[in-house]
Amino acid sequence: MRAATGLVTLLDEAVSGLVRARRMTVASVLVIAVSLVLVGAFLLAVENLGGLADAVRGETAVTVFLRSKATDADREEISRIARDSRLASSVRRVTPEEARSRFSSWFRSLAPAAASLPSNPFPESLEIVLAEGAASSSALPGLLSNLAAARGAEEVQFDVEWIRRLRAAVGVARAAGSALAIVLVLGAAFTIANVVRLTILLHREEIEVLRLVGAPEFLIRGPFVVGALIQGILGSALALGLLAAGYRALLFWGTREGENVAGLLGLRFLPLASAGLLVGFGVAAGLLGGLVAVRRRNLG
Repeated sequence: MRAATGLVTLLDEAVSGLVRARRMTVASVLVIAVSLVLVGAFLLAVENLGGLADAVRGETAVTVFLRSKATDADREEISRIARDSRLASSVRRVTPEEARSRFSSWFRSLAPAAASLPSNPFPESLEIVLAEGAASSSALPGLLSNLAAARGAEEVQFDVEWIRRLRAAVGVARAAGSALAIVLVLGAAFTIANVVRLTILLHREEIEVLRLVGAPEFLIRGPFVVGALIQGILGSALALGLLAAGYRALLFWGTREGENVAGLLGLRFLPLASAGLLVGFGVAAGLLGGLVAVRRRNLG
């Protein structure tokens, strides 16, 4: 019961202190929010780059565009090359009509133009879906060469280097995001510590009275640490709100004029774990700033 009463007292004193120094509190929360928005933007970029890399890794397909006069025998030769390589899980024929339908669904604003053409400009193709792990196989370049040399093949589309670069970019973005998060969390903690120090100065007389009556240290220091934690939580909550608003605006922009660019790119918001990590950064900044601010030399 005493513990619960003590916690309520700490929280009440912390909130009262934040309200009395509301201008500094608002400024601190805004600084924290801006810092965490930058961290969240990196997390969001990494999340979507990672999702794109996973999609490429899990659904990679080699597209073989066929010559205009390709025969059934030519198609069968290409399918046989793919099957014999043991790198393909399936081979699917895409007709010119289906290719135009795909284009019209992806780029709706250009659909009328595609439909008005006197002839279908989209070539027939074969989509060779690669088996798991085939994209990184050393045998893949040989398969691509054999497909390109087939009699009915006009062009083979599959960029192994692009996939590798994408995965490397995800790794670099993760490392850069981690470094940025550390720097910005330390900066936010510094801001919180300064705000708490100013708050301590405003309450110096109250602190002296509490010491004179023998109040325990946790009741003297605790409200300032709790107040710093609240600032960190509020800053991270505001950052999540701003990120969500920005994400919604991006989705709206991506669907303008009927083109679902966002859907094509597979954009997605931060998962629960990443959102929790962002809140954790805010809590860490608040805790660190609060603990630094309530050192004995600051409280007298």
